[in-house]
Amino acid sequence: MMDMLTHAEEERLLGRQVESLLSDDDRAAFAGQVCLITGAGGTVGSELARQIAACQPKQLVLVEQSELALFRIEQVLSAASPTVALEPVLCDVTRASSIARVMRRVRPDIVFHAAAYKHVTMAERAICAAARVNILGTSAVLAASREVGARFVLISTDKAAAPHSVMGATKRLAEQVVLGSYAEVRRPIVVRFGNVLASSGSFVEVMRERIRHGQPILLTDPNATRFFMTVSEAASLVMKAATLAGGGETFWLDMGPQVRVGDLADRMLAIARDQGLPEVHVEVVGLRPGEKMAEELTSQGIRLEKTAHDRVWVAHQARTRSTGSEAWLRTLRRAVARDDAYGVMTALTLAIPDFVPSEQAWTLAREVKTQIIGTARASRPRPLVRHHAVVVNRPATPRSASTSPSSAADSSRLRVVRTAPARRASWLR
Repeated sequence: MMDMLTHAEEERLLGRQVESLLSDDDRAAFAGQVCLITGAGGTVGSELARQIAACQPKQLVLVEQSELALFRIEQVLSAASPTVALEPVLCDVTRASSIARVMRRVRPDIVFHAAAYKHVTMAERAICAAARVNILGTSAVLAASREVGARFVLISTDKAAAPHSVMGATKRLAEQVVLGSYAEVRRPIVVRFGNVLASSGSFVEVMRERIRHGQPILLTDPNATRFFMTVSEAASLVMKAATLAGGGETFWLDMGPQVRVGDLADRMLAIARDQGLPEVHVEVVGLRPGEKMAEELTSQGIRLEKTAHDRVWVAHQARTRSTGSEAWLRTLRRAVARDDAYGVMTALTLAIPDFVPSEQAWTLAREVKTQIIGTARASRPRPLVRHHAVVVNRPATPRSASTSPSSAADSSRLRVVRTAPARRASWLR
């Protein structure tokens, strides 16, 4: 497990100051509340749990499907905030009945939904899994929150704006599901992040690991640009947005200008040199399927406005009618249940007009469709064929002395002759 970046290293990598967004009044808003976090063992979920625990909530419910991740965050919080009532729950958010039971039992005041599949490359290769967790999982948690009257906060990504990846498209549709439920849920909101610096599996974490092992850094494109934020900024943005929200908004953090990936690599190498780590070279491997040269914060004419905090921006996106969202959810549930990646891709492109899928994702989806069709044909039952049975009389066999009166001679007068197949019954046609 990698050690955390220091505050000074974070600022050096980002090229800007990193400051806390939360005031004492913000923290006081969570005191005495029952707060539930899904994906509580992940990078953002665990930092959010730490910051909320420091606010002395009435109860902090940690929902996580990874046993190890849940164990670790429970141990950390038990040591750091021993007076906080913790409720660790090992649960998969895509199991609607399970998450609904959890909600009914703990009855949270606010739900932070951080559980998601976030890796662009992985989602390009696991289309159905990404849709199941990012869309259907969000729908299940949203419905359970609505049932108990909890406020709902969806943690999303800048990759949901004009998405080029399956991950971005699934998060965009998840946003639409949440915003479309505005009339039914207590003030649901969406918070969009940039890339979280040194999060699990991120470019910075992988880069640090390779430097320490003397391996070359693999760079997609030095001129590609990305928005970056620290994990502490990400968690505090979620909490700050929850205190500012009126309902139905999408919030962003002012992360400054986008950072050139090549510059980020140079800064990381400079930090490594200061630490006495070995010099490594850089290999440019090109953009992977689903990646953009530059990220966007908004699309489709969405206009950002400032809030009471000068680094937090807000937009009121056009709300999708709940009936429309439910129709897409039904389509996706059927496709995911069949493991039909082609059906998922088709639904995503129709539901998200500005989604530009990668050729890799479409190729995989078509291959899966061909396999499904082939399997269906191979497993199709053969038609039932009936035969007529005709009874024919045989001449009686002469009775001999050795033949018993009750012998098979009488029964041998009958034999069965099979004729041509009969026409299929009308119900088989």
